Amino acid sequence: MGSNRIVLMSNREPYVHERSKRGIKCRVPAGGLVAALDPVMRMTGGTWIAWGSGSADMETSGPEGRIQVPVEDPRYTLRRIWLTTKEVADYYYGFSNRVIWPVCHMFQENALFEKEYWETYKKVNAKFAAAAVEELEHDGRLWIQDIHYCLVPRLVREERPEVSIALFWHVPFPAVETFACIPWRKELIMGLLGCDLIGFHSSAYVNNFLSTVKRELPEAVVTSSAVELNGRVTRAKSFPLGIDYEAYSSRGRDERLRKRAARMRKRMDIPHVIFAVDRLDYTKGILNRFLAFERFLESNPKFVGKVSFIQVASPTREVISEYREMKRQVEETVGRVNGRFQQPNWTPIIYMNRFVPQEELMAYYIMADVAMITPVIDGMNLVAKEYITLNDQGVLILSEFAGASEEMNAALIVNPYDVEMSARAILKALTMTTEERERNVHALRKVVKEHDLYWWLDTFLSEWGIELSSRDWNKGPPSGPSCPLPQRALVGPPPS
Repeated sequence: MGSNRIVLMSNREPYVHERSKRGIKCRVPAGGLVAALDPVMRMTGGTWIAWGSGSADMETSGPEGRIQVPVEDPRYTLRRIWLTTKEVADYYYGFSNRVIWPVCHMFQENALFEKEYWETYKKVNAKFAAAAVEELEHDGRLWIQDIHYCLVPRLVREERPEVSIALFWHVPFPAVETFACIPWRKELIMGLLGCDLIGFHSSAYVNNFLSTVKRELPEAVVTSSAVELNGRVTRAKSFPLGIDYEAYSSRGRDERLRKRAARMRKRMDIPHVIFAVDRLDYTKGILNRFLAFERFLESNPKFVGKVSFIQVASPTREVISEYREMKRQVEETVGRVNGRFQQPNWTPIIYMNRFVPQEELMAYYIMADVAMITPVIDGMNLVAKEYITLNDQGVLILSEFAGASEEMNAALIVNPYDVEMSARAILKALTMTTEERERNVHALRKVVKEHDLYWWLDTFLSEWGIELSSRDWNKGPPSGPSCPLPQRALVGPPPS
């Protein structure tokens, strides 16, 4: 592919080798990142650098952790980086998930600014940067994913000034005052400015990033879309991530899936169903959502016994104390609301703290009258786009603090902190006419279809100077039975 060859870097690897009683098995991790980027790497034939996390990764890799993937039909190189238990604890669970994650989601009170986390984060970033330098060709391209490698761009730039470096920031970028609470904020910003291009989900995040640069580096020349520092220019632009609209739309028309959804709905035997699905994360607004539903039932007693709220909450990051505490609060709230309103043949909140398979989740999307996607903050939130694509009569209640709201303003937009407002939105969603529902769905689907996954890829890569036609990427040959093509996991661990 010549100048289109990419060295990709992410925390999560696209193929994991695990040892089991039956031997070694290759699996594809759940997550949108793998589903989106594996086709890119197959097309460009580059190298994907990632943490080698599988129990059999080391013995299945060659020198320097390299392996050709997919195993049955090799298209590109996976370069696995080996991390110690301490490095994983401090760089990933520590700095990435207890410093950058809470601060970027404006939960800085949950952040733990341990110096040891920072020192390990620097060490791991240096390890990944060294691998990138080894893999990059002259005038090569390095595409970094997310918050785990903020220091890598500058480290690589110092060794290979001629390469082109891009990074996509998959979480919100907070206001300047919030980001300023990180003691090492200037080092993080300097690291990021080693990039030629940085992508964000929304224009608000772009503005926050540029404002932070202006505050931390007064010597930099900052415009509405770029930073010039020491003769180098870093561009910053929004590229809202989308879904594979055609694939989801096709599944929504599948007769077998629709019959399954109809059977599920019939078993519930109630007029109305509200649905939500999230990781069990403090950023998702699950508690606020339950309080709004409780207020709705208080204010509209005629709906008692006639509407149930189904909440799927996939477990995540249970080793972190804040997540365990939130789980306790959520379960207590479910118990209290159900204890207050429950009837012999009706449960107000149906709470599922487990992973839900893709087919089952799609059936929930199709059967639900309303989807309530109300995170207190979210980088994008693809669930909102998936629901609208699968359900042609559904009503979407969407948080104004989800990145998706910048595009999907035809939804019922709410402030998730405003319980009364959210309760009124539930009433409006349940009482909308068929014509109103269809009009909203049409407007929302138009946005989702136009700004789908392939639009995101094409637009970002084109801005970076790579011209590839991505529409046919998902039509490539299958990779074999032991390592299937990656699919977006609708519920699961963080995407990166």
